[in-house]
Amino acid sequence: MNVLKTMLAASAAALLVTGTAHSADLPVKAKAVEYVKICSLYGTGYYYIPGTDTCIKIGGYVRYEAYHNAPQGSYPNNNATGAFTRTANTFAQQSRFRLTGDVRTQTEYGTLRAYFAFGFNVRNGINENTPPSVSVAMERAFIQFAGFTIGRAETFFTLLSISSYGFMTNTFDAGTTSTGMNLLAYTWQLGNGLSASLSLEDSAGHNKGIVNLGNAAAAGNTAGVLGAAPFASSNTSSARGVTVPDIVGNIRVDQAWGSAQIMGALHQNAATYYFNDNTPNCNGGGNRTTMCGHPDEKWGWAVGAGLTLKMPWDSKDTLSGQIAYAKGASSYVAFANSNNGLHMSGGIALGAFNDAVYGGVGLAGNGVSALELTETWGGTVAFEHYWTPSLRTAWTFGYMSVQYSDAAKTLIANLGQRCIGTSITINDTSKCDPDFSSWRVSSRTMWTPVRNLDIGAEIAYTQVDTAFKGAVGTLTASNNGLAAGNYVLEDQGVWSAAVRVQRSFWP
Repeated sequence: MNVLKTMLAASAAALLVTGTAHSADLPVKAKAVEYVKICSLYGTGYYYIPGTDTCIKIGGYVRYEAYHNAPQGSYPNNNATGAFTRTANTFAQQSRFRLTGDVRTQTEYGTLRAYFAFGFNVRNGINENTPPSVSVAMERAFIQFAGFTIGRAETFFTLLSISSYGFMTNTFDAGTTSTGMNLLAYTWQLGNGLSASLSLEDSAGHNKGIVNLGNAAAAGNTAGVLGAAPFASSNTSSARGVTVPDIVGNIRVDQAWGSAQIMGALHQNAATYYFNDNTPNCNGGGNRTTMCGHPDEKWGWAVGAGLTLKMPWDSKDTLSGQIAYAKGASSYVAFANSNNGLHMSGGIALGAFNDAVYGGVGLAGNGVSALELTETWGGTVAFEHYWTPSLRTAWTFGYMSVQYSDAAKTLIANLGQRCIGTSITINDTSKCDPDFSSWRVSSRTMWTPVRNLDIGAEIAYTQVDTAFKGAVGTLTASNNGLAAGNYVLEDQGVWSAAVRVQRSFWP
């Protein structure tokens, strides 16, 4: 019996030793590899790209908008939809997708950054006979390194985009908003929130057109100050090809109370050729023949200032404003503006928006003129108030005035009944005054019921005041749904509205 007990104890001991040995041979479970690590250097939402010291943040949004009296998703006085007839849509919808990326790496020269924003828009046509339009938008694509900004970014002429206070693009500031601007800029950090920037920007992107008024003596061979169609958003520009970039500079300060900036810009105006009247004095045989000569180049310029104040009772409440004056550089006052045309009932309001005009035929003594630069000034003021953390309202007012020199008015008046354009004649030539102004007041309310979901509505009133007022214009052919016939030229206004639902996706 004792022998049996001894054998059993020995067997158990052997099994225990064997099991312990086998357990020691089993692989130990490895610690989980952290493939994606949070990058806290630049704020919320950044992650290290695996295997690198580079951080990336991916964001974007999906948006739905509906519009009343803004069928192209923008205020109608700046495009062909300003002619409200039964052929035009007064209600439209748009869906939009955007994807953004922000990539940053620390270097011995500071942060190396690349940023992009692109996406797609699908919008209803402007009338029942046009299909929905699909467009690709490349809003931003730039690199920042050692003080340089290179690529497609916001113009350095603007402090802020007033469009952030509303849904539709504001047309009374220099902000390029979703359009962007190709540029090469350098920013000096001067300390205590003070900086200065110098930017070389795309001149064609800032170009608002140079109008060749032609020859007053050649009936039917001129387009007038508004070109061939009174509701065309822009003239067929007679600007020459770009040879130099625009030069933009600013001095800016950013503090706890807000931001302020002063800025200036230079924009070269250069035309193609004088009008060709097909006579021995200018007989090259084409509308832009080199036989006709051209006016000398002139530099346009602009100056402006902007301010954003954070309210003392709540830093989220802000009061912002921007004002600018330009001569031969109209986009720096109103980047998204263009020729104005509005017909709501009975009459028509018209306004020609450009950088310069000229007229005459090729040889001296035959009405040759220099470029006459257009003067533009205007600005916008906006205030936003948070009623609660999830409910806010913004109010915006903008104004713009466009004025022509006496010499430009003489050239335009010399065209007589054709001073507006080829498709509309004017009965009282004493009213051939192209000066005009426009203004807008709007209010937008936004509700954010949960994080990254915005639901809002905007209402706006736009007025176009035309100096052609009091004359009768005769459309010589139907135009944008308007029948040929007589129309009183008068001030016009329009109410517009928009609704937005947007789901943003960023951490």
